[in-house]
Order: sequence, then C-alpha cells, then structure tokens
Amino acid sequence: MKNALTLTCLVALMALGSPALWSQEAPAAAKAALPTAESILDKYIEVSGGKDAYKKMKNTVLKGSMDMMGMRAEVTIYKAEPNLTLTEVNIPDMGKMQEGFDGKNGWSYNPMQGPSIKQGKAAEDAKAGADFREEEWNTRYSKIETVGIETVAGEECYKVAITHKNGTPMTNFYSKKSGLLIRADATAVTPMGEIEGQVVFKDYRKVGDLVLLPFQIVNSAAGMSMTMTFSEIKINVDLPKSTFEPPAEVKALISK
Repeated sequence: MKNALTLTCLVALMALGSPALWSQEAPAAAKAALPTAESILDKYIEVSGGKDAYKKMKNTVLKGSMDMMGMRAEVTIYKAEPNLTLTEVNIPDMGKMQEGFDGKNGWSYNPMQGPSIKQGKAAEDAKAGADFREEEWNTRYSKIETVGIETVAGEECYKVAITHKNGTPMTNFYSKKSGLLIRADATAVTPMGEIEGQVVFKDYRKVGDLVLLPFQIVNSAAGMSMTMTFSEIKINVDLPKSTFEPPAEVKALISK
C-alpha cells in the first residue's frame, strides 16, 4: 500500500512510496513524552486490519484513474508476495507505460523512451518498495524514531523518522486519532535525478473483509501533483506469476 511508481516525470511522482525528506526534530524533552515509533507502527498495523489479516493476503490488484496536469489515464497496480509489483498506466495518445519489480530486477518501459533497468540506488529502492509483507516492518528497518507532532491534512500526526536497512531514509506521519498513515515524505531516485516530494493517503476503506486500504493517493513532486483514485481494489485474486514478467524489450536488456 504505500509504495509507488515511475515513468519520465510520472516516474518521479509514482516512485514515492518509501524514501524521505527530513525536517527539524523535536526538542529532547518533548520527544521523551512521545510514544515510541515501535508502538506507532504496531498501532497502524492493528487499526488497519491486524497482523493476522495481513498474513492472509497473498496479492492485491488496484484499478482506477490517474489525473495529472489536466490529463486522465487508466492505472492498474498489481502486487504479490514476496516482492512482485507491476504498474500499468494507459495514457491517451501516448500508449501504455509500465514499471515493475520481478523479484530480481526493477524495470520500466515507456513507448517513447524504450525499456530501462534500474541501477544502483534506484534498484535498491525498487526492491525495498516491492516488499509485500507490510506487517513485518521490524524486519525492514534499521532505525525508527518518533521525532515530533505535526498537523497534516487537518489531522494531528505523529512524525516518525525511519531508516530502511538499505540506508534509505523516510518520514511517515500517522494520525494521532485513527493511527492510520496519512502522509509519507520522500526523495525519489529517477532518471532525472533525485526529486523530493510527498504522498498523501486518503479515503481508507476495508477491502476483502481484511484490511483498510487508501482508495485515493495524492503524489506531489517537482511542483506537480498527481492523484490516483481507485474504483476497485481486490485481494487474493487468481494472479499467475507470469503477470509480473517484464515485456520482451526489458527481458532483452536483462539478458545482456
């Protein structure tokens, strides 16, 4: 649920699921009165469904629309355990753009620019973002800390600074009232370089009688905003592993 996508400038906006912007930390005395980051993340998993519900999930399929700069496109996102992802964006008069992680390689395909394989830090972040087992956050992170309280989208939130085991930092904001993730601030590694931005999660609904998922995600980066609104989210569908195979053009690059 909170990991995302990339393709030219869309790539920058859609890859904002994990890494982050840092801001001034709260004074030591104030931080001492804050709940621990561990308790905040545990509460998020619990209020969004609970560990048992998450463990029952094998895959998800999200379908809807993407609006950006007056343009609307169809978007479908496939995710499956342990670390498989595929995002397809059909843009009128431009064709289908794809991005995914096949368990080994992070890749993208743009009909205007051709295929590409993620390298270096971008590859590491693609792998980290593809991890399906969200409830096992304690196996992902090397450091987590509650650093303050901030109002986000009209809600008071606990601000949690997180460092992934691959060294990537991120900052998440969890509602004090509901415990849900409201925003993630991020620095996405893209073909255009590092781009700072944020992702806001809205309209949480229960899916498959298991977990709460956001039906709207607003990405902001580089002075632009992109909104993904999902009309349908399904869990544990019949999804063959071949779904996540990259197109032939990408396979040709991988084989080299």
